[in-house]
Amino acid sequence: MIETIKGNWVGCGTVFYHEKTGAVGASIEDVIDYANLEIDTNGIAAYLDYGYAVFGRTPIKHVKFLLPNETLRVVAGKIQVVEHEDRVVDELGKQTKEEDVLDMMEERVNSWASSFQEDILIPTSGGFDSRLLNVLLKERNRIHAYTYGTSYNQNLSREVVYAKALSERLGTYWRRIDLGNFNSYMPEWYALYGVSIAASGTYHMEFFDQIANIENHKKMHLLSGIIGDAWAGAVAIPEINSLESYRKLGHTHGMSADAGQAMDVEYKEALVAPLFEKQKELLKIPEYRILATMRTKMMMLQFLITLPTHYGFEAYSPFLDQDIAIAMLNLAPERRADRLWQRDFFKKHNLLFEDEKHQYTYQNSLNYDALLNHPLEPLNVSVLREVIRPAYLEWINTTLARLNWRERVFQTLMHTPKVKEGLKLLGFKNKLLQAYFAYITIKPIEMMLLRRDAS
Repeated sequence: MIETIKGNWVGCGTVFYHEKTGAVGASIEDVIDYANLEIDTNGIAAYLDYGYAVFGRTPIKHVKFLLPNETLRVVAGKIQVVEHEDRVVDELGKQTKEEDVLDMMEERVNSWASSFQEDILIPTSGGFDSRLLNVLLKERNRIHAYTYGTSYNQNLSREVVYAKALSERLGTYWRRIDLGNFNSYMPEWYALYGVSIAASGTYHMEFFDQIANIENHKKMHLLSGIIGDAWAGAVAIPEINSLESYRKLGHTHGMSADAGQAMDVEYKEALVAPLFEKQKELLKIPEYRILATMRTKMMMLQFLITLPTHYGFEAYSPFLDQDIAIAMLNLAPERRADRLWQRDFFKKHNLLFEDEKHQYTYQNSLNYDALLNHPLEPLNVSVLREVIRPAYLEWINTTLARLNWRERVFQTLMHTPKVKEGLKLLGFKNKLLQAYFAYITIKPIEMMLLRRDAS
């Protein structure tokens, strides 16, 4: 029996495989041999820096994942991986028309919607991607839009204010979900994603869990705006002309640990250099840099599509369709800049809230509020010292435990728009959030080691 699996064009829904055992699965947990687990120090270091498994490697020796231009075959229980030329690149630069792109999206969304009877759940952030999906779906009576706020008073969050205004104008069902206890979902997160992604999407677990309860666990389909912003013009990646600058393709926004502080391992020569050499010329093309960024980060981003299924919501996004994504990338650069083409579309539909006067806050204090609601148990230094410097672990534990009045005042200032910018200019860093992101990146490694020791 020969099984052939081709890597997805952007890396969504990739498969994991174990070079020695021949195991293949959709989750890293499907292929780990805990009884014989060996650490891949390069894989761990890269995982810490990026906040997710990257470059086809994982923190575990012999456990890898399929990259977009690879095909995997299992022949007589042995894994064979073959690399192909990247044909997607040939499609870049063929200029497209805005109305054609919008028509294609509308047709795709509505033909998907007509393939089933159930209601359609749209996580609606008030941003352009989910706004567009709400507008393009013709049967608006089927829409169940849900939004979570990111500010301390979640009702005043810009996401909530815009999403509410959108539902009022479109006449759709809308509801706000309050978050704040997502740190308690870490064990459940690990069961799904293991050490392939830091526990950075637990807030979505709380979000979907609440929605499933509100909707009495009825079957619904989910329409996702995942990575629409990248193709549409909101993401610009600066030039990548060195091994150091390659990290920008990770697009981590600080949501990771620091491999330099955590370990004495230099992984760039082994893992990054071969990729950089291969892509050097292509990386001069701005649109290719966006594609490369989404492919690099897809290991983390794909939870937006895979997690809803865990709660009974089968998910689809037109932005993961190759022809739609490339057509968006190929729009005139001056119309993609600042997403002008979408702004004009929303203006035409009286939905460009950015041009109107609305009372809201930009504040994003979700992670800080969650820390106050659910203090984290310290990282297990005696278990983790096998791979990570105890001094770094102690710093993380101490920083997270120090929620005294001084820290609370500082956090209030750091989560106040405008004040925050001033503090950053003065050189202040939010060490609490740095420690928090390091914690949620390292916690899955701790769980992995504990599970290995118990097997």
